[in-house]
Order: sequence, then structure tokens, then C-alpha cells
Amino acid sequence: MMNIVTNRASRRVPLLWMAVVLVATMVMLSAVRPGAAESAASPYVTSYTVPYANSEPTHIISLGADEVWFTLQNDSAIGRLVVAGNGQPTFTRFPTPTANSAPYDLAYDGQYIWFTERQGNRIGRLTPGTGAISETVIPTADSQPTGITVTPDGNVWFVQRATNKIARYNPGGGTFDEFTYPTAGAQFEDVAAGRNDSIWATAPGLNQVIQLFPDNAPSQQFEIVPVLDFGLQPWPPAQIAVDDEKPWITAPSKDLVGRYAPGTLSYWRWYELFHEGTGARGLFLQRMGEYYYTWFTEPDGGRAGLLITHRSRATILTLFEQPLPGSSPRPMSITADPNGTAWITAPGVNAIMAWRQPYFYQGYLPATFGQ
Repeated sequence: MMNIVTNRASRRVPLLWMAVVLVATMVMLSAVRPGAAESAASPYVTSYTVPYANSEPTHIISLGADEVWFTLQNDSAIGRLVVAGNGQPTFTRFPTPTANSAPYDLAYDGQYIWFTERQGNRIGRLTPGTGAISETVIPTADSQPTGITVTPDGNVWFVQRATNKIARYNPGGGTFDEFTYPTAGAQFEDVAAGRNDSIWATAPGLNQVIQLFPDNAPSQQFEIVPVLDFGLQPWPPAQIAVDDEKPWITAPSKDLVGRYAPGTLSYWRWYELFHEGTGARGLFLQRMGEYYYTWFTEPDGGRAGLLITHRSRATILTLFEQPLPGSSPRPMSITADPNGTAWITAPGVNAIMAWRQPYFYQGYLPATFGQ
């Protein structure tokens, strides 16, 4: 569900806040894995405790400045957090009609929020203005839908972890199309799309990223991209985002963020995080002029991070990792709002966290690299 934001007006971020970070980083010397790449505590991170006990906030999107929506798996609800100008947070809960539905991922099409119900085997639609929720049963029973996205033509795409399928729902006609991946055990997790006719999905069970061409003949619908580096065995991907038909992924078992590099021996350009054993998972991608802003979470390390790279050269400009409050926040998903605030779900402490500009102390500036 972690798509690039350039095709969604509600998720665009002004170039001004990019300049803030770039100006700060330009004054630093180049460094590789410095100890000062993080601060133990930051006044720029605020934690908002979700007022519904053990609700397990999982995936998150922004619909405006200081307004985020998120899934609550253990509470069978969609949550909304709005933070007023005086800093006062207001939470609102929207329960699903189906009990024990375990809402998992969500996406916004400019009018409705669409979400998957992992245990309810349904696709849900929420109207932000009223909170009204409708549900549609998925034709394949017990499919365990996980990742979800919306293509420019308005179709809703989602993946089915338990049934090895990538599916399309047409809201206008109320119809489903399901595409079965021929190799068993994909355990699909996430899905993203930049075009109507090209769908990308992560298959951690097979250590692959799958590209689906739904308009092709059945024998030519799927292409495989192994998740590996040259000379090494493949590993599982987690979240995915796509821009210019080049997916970005996180690799939890390797502490890596990767950008697809077709035509190379390794298939991917990998960006290594500062810390080992952090489990890079959540992913949110923004195109900011000549740069990519790639936000990520580290559940095992209790951090969120920001990677800034050149779009054309793919070289790193800045990499920063921020510890989050709480003994074990286990951050899952991340997004950014129009003010440049990064929002993070932290199911380990049942909280939503905001990481605001300028993101870091001057004394703990992020690492910068040669341009």
C-alpha cells in the first residue's frame, strides 16, 4: 500500500521542508556509519497513546496536515487522529460492521478510504466525512487479504496471503478479478501500482517481487524479480512502493532498503542501514524534485528513518535513523503529511507517533555522503 505520493494530492509535501533538511546536511562532512547518526531522545518526536487498549495500530495514511487514519487490528476498527494547532490530539474510532475482522492495510482514492479485513475476508470502504463503512465479501474464502492500493482508474487492488492471489475489485461494477500466482507459497504481503496495467507485489514466502500485467494472456501475466544481491542467497521482502515503474522495498532480515535496478546482476541497488538486527519494514516514498525521500521503520530496533537519494544517480545524500520513545515501540508503518511530519504506528506501545521538522538536533545531524 505504500505508494509514492506524487499521484495523490492529499499526500503531497511542499519542497520547502526538503530544503530545510538539505541546507542542514550540506554543512556536514561526509561520513559512513557514524555514531552520531542518531540521538537517544528527540523533542521532535511526539507519542500519542491510542485510547483503545491493545488495539494494535498497524498501517497508516495521511489525509491532510496533522490528520492521519490507521487500522486497528485487535480492535476491529479504523482510527483517526487529528492534532489541533495547540497540540491537543483527538482520536475517533470507526468499528467495522464485521466483528473480529482485523483491519490490516488501507489506501485513499481521493474520496474513500479502502481497507482490507485480514480475518473478515472483506474489502471495506470508509467515507471520511461521515465515518460510514460498507463491506464487500471477497469471493475466495479465508483469503487473508493484506496489502491494498488504488490505481489511477479507480480500481482497488489487494493481495491474498493465504490463497496465492492478487485481486482487483471494480467499485463501479462491484466485480472481482483474481489472478492466481502459479508458484505456491508466495504469502503475499504488500502491493503497489504506478499504472493501471502494472501491479507490483511482495512475495516474502518465495523471496520475490512479482509484477502482474493483468491485460496480458494468462501465460504472460507474471514476471519475477528475485530479492537478492550478487553472489548471495535471496531473502524476503516486506513493504513496496513504486515510481517510474521501479519498485522500492524493505528487507527486514537484512536491514536494507532497496531500489529496483533492472539490467544489473543483483537486480537491486541496496541501501544499508546503520544498525544491524533492526528489521527494516515500513516504507513510504516521496518524489521531491530531483530527490527521493524514503521513510522507513525498524520494528526490532525501535526506530524510524529517512533516506534521501538522487533520483537519477541513485546515490545517497542523507541517511538518518531516529529512536522512538517507549521500551519496545515496534514501529510498523510510516507516512508523511503535507506539513512534512512523518507519522508512525507503534503497536508495541499502542501509540501513533509524529516525527516533526527539523527531525534532528544540530548536534546529532544525519550522515551525509558524497554526491
